[in-house]
Amino acid sequence: MINEGDIALRFGKWDQAILHYTNAVDIDQNIADAYMKRAVLLRKMGRLQESLRDYNQAINLNPYSIYLYDQRAKLKILAMDYKGAIDDINQAISINPDNKELVEHRADDYILMGDYQKAIADLDTLIALNYNREFEYLKKATIYLLDNNIQSCRENLNRVFEINQNNSVAYDLEGLIYLKEGNYSQAIQSFDKAIALNPEFAILYYNRSLANRFLKNTDLAQMDLDQAIEKSRDNPNIYFARALVKKELGDLTGSLSYYNQAIGFDSSFQEAIYNRAFVKKLLGNYYSALEDANQLIESDEMTPENWNLSGNIKLLFGDYDDAINDFDRAIRIRNDYAMCFYNRGLAYLMSGNTISGCNDIDLSIELGYEPARNIKINFCQK
Repeated sequence: MINEGDIALRFGKWDQAILHYTNAVDIDQNIADAYMKRAVLLRKMGRLQESLRDYNQAINLNPYSIYLYDQRAKLKILAMDYKGAIDDINQAISINPDNKELVEHRADDYILMGDYQKAIADLDTLIALNYNREFEYLKKATIYLLDNNIQSCRENLNRVFEINQNNSVAYDLEGLIYLKEGNYSQAIQSFDKAIALNPEFAILYYNRSLANRFLKNTDLAQMDLDQAIEKSRDNPNIYFARALVKKELGDLTGSLSYYNQAIGFDSSFQEAIYNRAFVKKLLGNYYSALEDANQLIESDEMTPENWNLSGNIKLLFGDYDDAINDFDRAIRIRNDYAMCFYNRGLAYLMSGNTISGCNDIDLSIELGYEPARNIKINFCQK
């Protein structure tokens, strides 16, 4: 039965493979291999809880298999059970303490958890043992970049270049350092080197597009994002960046199309939904913009920008009281929200409440929102 499942799997017939592994378990519930293979396939199918049950049973039958603990740790990472994943890796290491690959997996898990100190300790151990030094230095450089420790990031990148001057990821990280420092032309040079070494890596074009946008090279940024989409058609961040560039070029319809595609790949992409609502508002599609704003509020009612957006759209409908209620909610969450005081001031003025409106305009100016000064001059000065 297990062999039949393996054959079905090789031909991509996952459901048949599951059936064969299940039949094997039904015949003999003490075959750890059947549970393990079914667990691996269930994980690939996204059926994480079922996969975990099978891994648990496989480990009960074979409690000294480092492979099973390592694989269950990978599953727990997918399920965001980071502590459980570390516990499994530690158990595997206790069975085979000389297994460097397991230590590397634990370092990777610590990075995902954001426990950078423990990750660096493991990576330093592996470097001292002369294991995968190029990639361990690269991981350390990544950690230091994430931790905004630019000097240590550079030191580790230099170690990578000493070992291999043709590491495209290292040049990409170098470019990201320059981006952080505002050295956009140098960033482009580093991304150019990375792309020359690995022209199929979509994220490199995306990163270079960021540098080009900062330099106002909008056409070049657009070309980079076209390349990134061609290399990776399912990355919502690339479509989102493409939408931003389209908006900068004044192509609001094109921008809306790319926001739709980004959200199509990730329906919870809050920033894309927010920006799509803004573009819809500019296009005069107020009802649809309000639907997006309501979706944002439903998913996160503690973000003041969501309430401010909703209030702005209601202003365009002339629903001044509802708009003021939304601005009130935003200001209760963040009482120094200068733009929101300005918007609420406009709503009060439009509804005929000059005193409250001008009070909000004054507060907005005190908080540093300069556009409010023109409203004060035109509507609030006798």
